[in-house]
Amino acid sequence: MALTTFSGPVRSLGGFIGATQNETTGAFTNNFVINEDGTVVTSPAIVLQGVATGTLSATTGDSITQFSQPANTVIKSISVLCVTAAEVATGDIGFEVGTSSSGAQIVATAADEILDGGTDVPAGAYYNTTLLNTTASDAAPAASPLYASAARTIYLNITNTTTPVSRGSFKWIIEYSQVA
Repeated sequence: MALTTFSGPVRSLGGFIGATQNETTGAFTNNFVINEDGTVVTSPAIVLQGVATGTLSATTGDSITQFSQPANTVIKSISVLCVTAAEVATGDIGFEVGTSSSGAQIVATAADEILDGGTDVPAGAYYNTTLLNTTASDAAPAASPLYASAARTIYLNITNTTTPVSRGSFKWIIEYSQVA
């Protein structure tokens, strides 16, 4: 197959398929598909990423940032990166992630995970969160809070116990896989 380069938009009425071919059997394996309705269907090995930006609350309490989780996706990981340094009087800074405002259905409240009785969070500080997955092996397992069958809003919440001197800037990095 030829390699073709386009300088303008490409239009297809039947969608797009990226595939690999087995050299021995000749069988094709689709590894990336965009359906004719625009739905992106990817291999489970392909991880998509979303980013949302937030700051500390101007006083104490919650600073909520919203992220739109696409339909038919499973959240694989959520991390927080301090992009601009934050400073508070001695106190705690933490996080939680939920399907409701100030909820903790996806990442449990970790009130002092970013700062525990300190004053400064430097730019470049990076935190991995622990995802909650309530699905268990039993007679009536619960649906996982990580899966969205329809597009939904995820609430990413940074909490602080003291008024900030500098609110800083935090990037939420959400990795998810799309399932067909």
